[in-house]
Amino acid sequence: MMLKIPVFALLTASCLSGLFSCNPSPTRVPEPDSTATSVAGTNANDLDYDDQRQIEKVVLGFCENFDKGDLQKCVEFMDDSIRGHIDGVKLKGKQHWTTKIDSLLASIKNTHYQTRHMITNMQFFPEANDTVKVSMYASWIWTDLLSGEIQLMSVGYYKGKLVKKKGNWLIAVLNSLPDSRLVKQYFYKDIEADRKDTIN
Repeated sequence: MMLKIPVFALLTASCLSGLFSCNPSPTRVPEPDSTATSVAGTNANDLDYDDQRQIEKVVLGFCENFDKGDLQKCVEFMDDSIRGHIDGVKLKGKQHWTTKIDSLLASIKNTHYQTRHMITNMQFFPEANDTVKVSMYASWIWTDLLSGEIQLMSVGYYKGKLVKKKGNWLIAVLNSLPDSRLVKQYFYKDIEADRKDTIN
């Protein structure tokens, strides 16, 4: 037995079906185009992963060799015009550091402690001309080699700047700061120093 459906009912169903399938709901939000999103989210100053890893290796390599007393090795991580102040040691050009190596080594030759830098939360702030500002937490620990006692000497920040030259990242500025009040002061000084460098 054949089921007879009125022609009017078929036309009505067809029109309603076409209406709902072809026209999106006015409240429906179209899905974003993934290519448009990725292009819009790309910043010319974004730092790629490889550069981040290289910068980390430079900072950590400098700190580890500083702790081991291999101060000549530290030179490899420095820009010629490095400046700053790290845990009581002034940085004022690679040549200045090199001339101080013997006196720095002599000052720790007969000591019976080992220093350790614990670096965490490294952040990167890309700037123009292959320059990146860095910020990280830094704890400085001393281990007494005779008693085994461990002392936490300081907790604070390292703030600095690295420059990329001939494919290598080098430390241009590095300062150890004990607390957040000095961080603000540091940034103002660094901005002023950059402004004077630009003028000169």
